[in-house]
Amino acid sequence: MEGQINNNTSLDDEIDLVELLKQIWSGRKIILYSAIVGGLMGLIIALLSPNSYSASVSIVPQLSGETKVGGNLSGIAALAGINLGSVGASDELSPYVYPLLVESVPFQLELMQSRFNFEDIKEPISFFKYHTEIKKLSLFQIIKKYTFGLPFLILDVLKGKEDNMGFNLSQSSTIFNFTEKEAVVSEILEKNISIEINEKDNFILIKSTSPEPLLSAQLAERVTGLLQKYITKIKIAKAQENLEFLKERIKEKEMSFKRVQKELAKFSDRNNNVVSVISSMKQQNLQSEYSLAFGVYSELAKQIEQAEIQVKKDTPILTVVQPAQVPDKKSGPKRSLILLIWIFLGGVLSCGWILVEKHIKIIWDKVKS
Repeated sequence: MEGQINNNTSLDDEIDLVELLKQIWSGRKIILYSAIVGGLMGLIIALLSPNSYSASVSIVPQLSGETKVGGNLSGIAALAGINLGSVGASDELSPYVYPLLVESVPFQLELMQSRFNFEDIKEPISFFKYHTEIKKLSLFQIIKKYTFGLPFLILDVLKGKEDNMGFNLSQSSTIFNFTEKEAVVSEILEKNISIEINEKDNFILIKSTSPEPLLSAQLAERVTGLLQKYITKIKIAKAQENLEFLKERIKEKEMSFKRVQKELAKFSDRNNNVVSVISSMKQQNLQSEYSLAFGVYSELAKQIEQAEIQVKKDTPILTVVQPAQVPDKKSGPKRSLILLIWIFLGGVLSCGWILVEKHIKIIWDKVKS
C-alpha cells in the first residue's frame, strides 16, 4: 500500500513538472520577446556605461623579525588584532589594518583634497573640487539618477538634509564628520580604491579604478604615499613623543646651563686677582653647579641623538615592487556580460510571470467577488 502511495506521489510530481514545462512552452513567444527587450536594455546600458581604467601598485611591508603578511592561522588572528608571529614583532602594525586606514575619515579627507591632473583641466586640482564643481554627470548617470535613484532623491528632499548634517565639530581635533558633499566624494573613492593582501606571495596590491587612465595611476600612487605616512605616524608615535619630550627638556636645561656659565664667567672676571677663602668657595660652588648643568645638558643631548636614531629605526618602509603605470587598456565595463545578464533576466522574469499568471488571476477574481 505504501509503495502504491509513493508511486502516485511520484506520478503527481511528474505530472506537475510536465504541466509547468507545458506552461512555459505555451508562453515561449512571451519569453522570446522578453529576452529581446532585456537584450535591448542591456545593450543600451552597456553602450552608455563609461569606460574604466585600472592601475595598481604592488608593495611589500618591511616588518621586523620573521613576521609574514600571510599565514593561515596568523592571518585569521590578525583580522582580530592578534599577532601570532615572532616574539620580537609584537609591536608591528598588521597589514590587515591597512584597508581600515584607507577607509578612515582622516585618510579619505586628505585624499580627496589631494591635487591631481585631469584630462579636461589644464592645472592640477583637488579630487573633491573636480567632483563637486567641475565634473558633469554622463547620460547614463543622469538616467540612473532619475530612474533607479529617484526614490532616494525624494527621500533626501523629504528629510531636508543639511550640508553640515547639523553638527559643529570645529572645536574638536579627534572627532570627524563628513559634509554631504564629502560623503558623496568618499563613496566614489571607496568604490574606486581597493587593497588586496596576497597571502600566498606575501605582498599587498593597491588598486584604483577611474574613467581616466592617468588619474587611476595618480590615485594608486597617492594612496601608497598616504598609507606610508599614516603607518609611519602610528608606528613611531611612542618614539616621536619621547623625542619631543627630550627636546623640551633640553631647552630648559640649556637655559639653566647658559645662566650658570654666564655667572661663573662674571665671577671669574671680577675676582681674577683676588685670593680669599670666601671667593674660592664661591668659585668652587659655581664650578660645581656649572659641571652639573653641563653634565645634564650633555646627557640629554646624547638621549636626543639616541631617540632620533630610534625614530628612524622604527619608521616602517613600504617597498614598492611594482610602481603605478598608466593603463593603456580599459578594465571595464564588460559589455558582453552586461548584455547576457539582461537577456537572462528578461527570460527568467517572463518564465516567472507565465507560471504565476493563472494563480494571480484566480486570487484577483476571488478578491473582486
